[in-house]
This record gives sequence, C-alpha cells and structure tokens, in this order.
Amino acid sequence: MKKKSGLRYLRYKNLTNELAKYGYEYTVKKAFIIYGMIVLMAAIFGILYKLELKYIATIGIIGVLLSPMVIIQIMKGRYHTTMFSLSNSYMEQFLYSFKRNRTVLNALLETATIFDEGIFHDILEKAIKHIQYTTDSEDPEKEALDIIGEFFRCERVDNIHSFAIAAQRRGGDVSGSIALLTKNRAMWAERISNLQKEFSLVKRNITIALAATLLICILPLYLLGGNLNISSMQLCQISAVVLIGSCMLIYVKADKKLCRSWIEKEADSTCIGKKYIQVRDYDEVKEAKVSKKIAMIPAIILIGGFLYFKNFAILIVGIVVVLFLLNQHKIGHSLAKKKVSKEIEKQFPNWLMEVALLLQTDNVQVAVRKSVENSPEVLSHALEKLIEELEENPNSIEPYHRFLKEYRNPDVQSAMKILYSLSSGNAGDVTKQVEELIERNNSLMDKAEKLSQEDKIAGMKVYILLPSLLASFKLMMDMSLLLVVFLKNLNFGM
Repeated sequence: MKKKSGLRYLRYKNLTNELAKYGYEYTVKKAFIIYGMIVLMAAIFGILYKLELKYIATIGIIGVLLSPMVIIQIMKGRYHTTMFSLSNSYMEQFLYSFKRNRTVLNALLETATIFDEGIFHDILEKAIKHIQYTTDSEDPEKEALDIIGEFFRCERVDNIHSFAIAAQRRGGDVSGSIALLTKNRAMWAERISNLQKEFSLVKRNITIALAATLLICILPLYLLGGNLNISSMQLCQISAVVLIGSCMLIYVKADKKLCRSWIEKEADSTCIGKKYIQVRDYDEVKEAKVSKKIAMIPAIILIGGFLYFKNFAILIVGIVVVLFLLNQHKIGHSLAKKKVSKEIEKQFPNWLMEVALLLQTDNVQVAVRKSVENSPEVLSHALEKLIEELEENPNSIEPYHRFLKEYRNPDVQSAMKILYSLSSGNAGDVTKQVEELIERNNSLMDKAEKLSQEDKIAGMKVYILLPSLLASFKLMMDMSLLLVVFLKNLNFGM
C-alpha cells in the first residue's frame, strides 16, 4: 500500500477529518491562532539570528509545512494515553465483574454502570444489546466481545475475552485464573506507565538538546562585532535557516517516533520468519564453500599487491580481509541466530498465554494446533513441526523436548515440560497446573516486554545526538566565515 504524504494535511478539510479521529475539533479560529504562533516564532528566530526578511519567511514556510504533523501528533498522543487508561480500567473491572457474576452478559452489565458516559459507554451498550436481542447468532457473547475488542484493538483485551468465553462454557471455579490474569494486567500496566515516563524523559532531553543547539549557535553572532560581524553574510544566513529548519524537522520526526499506541500490537517488519528459516536450514559445509569462492579474488589481489609493493601493511590488512571473508558465513549465522533467539524470548510468552487460555476448554494438542493461526511469525514454523511430530507420536515427550531446543532457552524448555505433563495426564489437578502455567507466563512476559522496551528507548536516543552534529556544522561554518573576515581585515590593515 502506498504511503500517503503528510503534505495532504495542509488542506484544512483533511487535517480536520484526521483530528476528528482523536476527538479534537479543529476550527478556523484555532488554525489562525496556530499560524499566528508560527509567524511569531519565525520573527523571534529572525531577530535572534539577525536574518533578512526572505530568510525569516523561509523559516515561517517550514513551520507551516510541519505544523499539521505536530498538531496531529499532540492529539494522537493524548488519544493513545486515554485509550491505555481506558483499556486498563476496563480489563480490571471486567475481570472483577466476571469473577462475581460468571457470565459475560452480567459482567458487561455491571461494567457498563462504571463507564456510564462517553463513546465507550455506547460501545458497551451496543455489545450488551447484541447479546440480549440477537436471535440468529450461534455465539452472540463472542460477537459482543468482538465489538469491544474492535474498539480497543488490544491483544490483552482479546485474551481476557477469550478466557471469559471459555470459562463460561467450561464452568467450575475460575477465581485462581482470574487472579493470575489480574496480576498479568497489573504488571503490564506498570510496564507501560514506566515506558511512558521513559519516553517523556527522552522527549524532554531531545527538546533540551535542540534548544541548547539553537542557543549555542547564536553566540558567534554576538560575541564578536565591529569588523568581525558575520551575521549579514549570505552563507551565515543560509546556514542559520538550515540549522533552524533541521532542528524543527528533528523535533517532528522524534515526536512521531515517540507518539505510539500503548495498547495496539505493532506489526512485525523485521522478516524474522525468513531469518528463522535461514538459521534452521543453515548448512556450514555448503556456506563454507561459498565463503572460499568469495575470498579467492581478494586473496589473489593480496598476494599480487604484496609481491609488487613489498609492503607488510598491505599483507596485514589483506590477511584480515581474507580471514573475515572466509568466516563471513559463521559470523552471519551467529548474528542471525542471536536475533532470532532474542525475538523468541520476546514472543514466546505471548504464544504461551494464548495456549494457556485455550486449555480452559481444549486439550494440549488441540490448543497448540489452534494457536498456530495467531502465533508470532518467529514461532510458526517450529509450531508446525511440533504438530507434525505430535501427530506421529502423541504420547512422546520428544516433540516437546525438541521444540526450539537449538536456542537453549531454559524458560521455553520448562514451559514445554509443563505442557507435556498436562497432555500425558500426569499433572494432577489440571486447573492448578494451567494456573501455574499462566503464572510462569506472567514472569516471562514481564521479562520479554522489558527487553522490547529497552530496544525502543535505545532507538530513540539517536535523536539526542543529532542536534550536536547540527551545532558542529553551524559553528564550523561561522568559524570559517570569521576566519575569512579576519584575514581580509588583516590584509587591509597591512
């Protein structure tokens, strides 16, 4: 699908429609206020950097072009924060109500009394009426919960709904499972709150870095005056516009990265499934032959260069290059395996949670088979192999033991042993064992999501470094101009 340009939001109608999605009414009056602030900002920068009118106008135009994205991101950020808070409160209340009432309808009726106004109340009412008045559906409760799930688009909400449907059909005491799901929700909410604080801190640091850059780059214009005044020079003026425009662009880009949904699952764009197959099908002998072919030409050039120039530096550099090329297949395999291993560590708990919820109504093999449809890409191939092996040897521990064994993850192996115990009927109290599985999964998910959060925060820190590069560019330009002016004055003085 072709990505639409952000410039389309310069049109008032498009911007108004986009902001309406986040519950913000964008009026003509607000538009004039915003554009007035942009003109004021351009004027302030123009005065501080001693810019000519045409350069002040250029800054104003850049501000106008970027302003729609800033407005959208501010409103989107508020919307996502509200949706996180709302989904967290809903899950907490729904689990509590389901524990008391044991039916989806009564749980929703009680939950609707808590959320007694706003759009979400209308969604709850729609779901309740669907259960009460729909007569031509085989599963009105599931369809009603899907209405709520579509509103949030949150995997955890969907998991809780699946659990409620399964528990209602199965019956029995579900208080232990609800307690563990409640704990899972609380741990998730705490992680997201901590991530919001981290993102807020990163955004503050980016803003401070940009402000410091703009402030520092003003100093050469004021510290030296008289014959060494460079503010009126065209290169100085143009570089100031480039600096200010770049700072504005960095802020918008960083804000866009920081503006994210806290509840929606992010699409995987890493092609991790292909990388898993690459690691699985790795043939060291075959890849070593390819590496030898690749290294052959550089080796010939190395020998020829050394014999011709008699230079040991060429020999040393050449040996390093050739050794790297001879072992590039091992290095590539090692890096790919580490990446896949880290992704498994992140995604396995999500899959395990779905299996644990399916175990409320199904046996282990059926639960594993059903889980494949929504399984993470990094696990799908291994799960298909597991299912094939279980069909051949349904009572054997070996399929469970071999599952992702090559990645040597103790958490995965431990969870698979519990699944085998459940499948073989040696687990004693099945309900208690399932609850133990969910509790183990809670700690795994906490660990996995903390890893994911660390990756997100690390990726944002580059935006803190970019302003220093801009400052270096601007200061080098100004120092060069000062040197030119100084040398000219020096020649005139002579």
